[in-house]
Amino acid sequence: MKSSIFKKVALWLLIIITAVEVVMFAALYTYTYNKAVAEATADITKAAKDAAELVTFTDPDKYDIESTDEQIITSVLTNACNQYEVDIIYFLLPNLRDNTVMYLTRGTSALQGSKEDSHPVNDLTGHYVEGGLTDEMKRAFEGDESGIVVHITNKNEDKLACYMPVWYYGDSENGKAGAKIKSIVSAEISLQNVTSDFKKKFREFAVIMVIVTLTVGVSAAVILYFRVSKPLKKISMRMKGFVSDRDAGFEKLPVKGKDELAEMSDSFNTMAEELEQYIDDVAELNRQKAELNIAQSIQMGLLEPDSFENEKVKISASMTTAKVVGGDLYDYHILDNGCVFVAIGDVSGKGITAALFMSRAITLLNNYSKLGYSPAKMLFEFNNNLAAHNPNMMFITAFVAVYDPESGELTYSNAGHNYPYIISGKLTALDTENGIMAGSFEDVDFPEYKVKMNPGDCLFMYTDGVTEAENKSGELFGETRLEQVLLKNKACGADNLLKAVTEEINAFAQGAEQSDDMTTLALQIKPD
Repeated sequence: MKSSIFKKVALWLLIIITAVEVVMFAALYTYTYNKAVAEATADITKAAKDAAELVTFTDPDKYDIESTDEQIITSVLTNACNQYEVDIIYFLLPNLRDNTVMYLTRGTSALQGSKEDSHPVNDLTGHYVEGGLTDEMKRAFEGDESGIVVHITNKNEDKLACYMPVWYYGDSENGKAGAKIKSIVSAEISLQNVTSDFKKKFREFAVIMVIVTLTVGVSAAVILYFRVSKPLKKISMRMKGFVSDRDAGFEKLPVKGKDELAEMSDSFNTMAEELEQYIDDVAELNRQKAELNIAQSIQMGLLEPDSFENEKVKISASMTTAKVVGGDLYDYHILDNGCVFVAIGDVSGKGITAALFMSRAITLLNNYSKLGYSPAKMLFEFNNNLAAHNPNMMFITAFVAVYDPESGELTYSNAGHNYPYIISGKLTALDTENGIMAGSFEDVDFPEYKVKMNPGDCLFMYTDGVTEAENKSGELFGETRLEQVLLKNKACGADNLLKAVTEEINAFAQGAEQSDDMTTLALQIKPD
């Protein structure tokens, strides 16, 4: 079932408004309640203090409950209740030894008196209460005049009480120095009476706020529907039409006003135009990618397999391109006279242009080797052919060699390429004089050299993408690391040697993207 954003927004709006109101009510109620309790605490403290001062000359030991003293004290306490708006003030006689308290008399406010007339209460006046002497009463009886306030709650009452000591001066001529505490007073106020008024106002306020909330919510929902939901639905329908029926053409959304919906419509119109162009561009890129994949297949088809072996030699090769197609090359084959031809090269640049140049270069090298040319003559003719037809002034470095299994001689020539290594019991770099890079100038002679290779020796050739591989810090792999890998794996054989080099480079790069093709080739002479 389709979900409406209008319903979701309206629901969330109602939830948010309700949550804000609940939090606001809770905070306001807590503040008001605490304020009312604080005011009631101050009132009973003042009432207890004044009542204690008014009964200082009353001797509780000689107090007669049914006497004029009782009437006077009751009247005094009642006046204090009405003055400070507290419910009851008791005149108490504690007995620390028996942990009892005698309720001598009390005063009640007019409001409390009217409540007791209609709902009689348990009046403790004239009674001992065993175990009724609380810790707060004891503190007051021991002289704490700070006004000890305690919150008393049980199933019948919820009230605040304040205890204050009463100093009895009697006939003492020494003032307070000769006085002593014989009794205490307790001023009490019901929290229900304190909070009933503002609770009623809160209920009325809550009803009003609910009505206001519903009114605001409905109004907001109506505005939201006509100003947001309905225009959004129209935009959504146009978007669906653009996706499902693109060939029919896109009808632009009307742009009215300067609000966010107008900006959205304008942005969508722009996006639709750009998306149509993007779709066309993607189609073109897919076509180009398909052509590159075909070019890669053709390029890889020009290369010999990555492994070859006969009774004399074993050859292993590896090429990893930085792009779909690359500019590196390698070539090898067995000549008619039984010699082994190997070559490696690196075209300047990358991509399709370098791949086309590479295809021409590998074809030329292959043809010249089959004609029986020496490595130097191969590079001479190779260079002249490339230079004569090179409008883009591209060039290539190349190393070509011919190995004669009968004599064990390796004849080689170098056109500006990285010098290879012969791996035997040691590592020997073929760092003889190199010729210039091929393809730039015609009629250039390339020097040719010979070196003896013994059974078990291995010729390792590579392009500069190996030594120029970078890690994430921009550090190059370098020739030193390459030589260390070659020495460490000198007895591994051609296949494992190339694998070890590749693994070492990958570990060094740590996933960093490589900017150049990497090609390696190993020619291993088999033992007799």
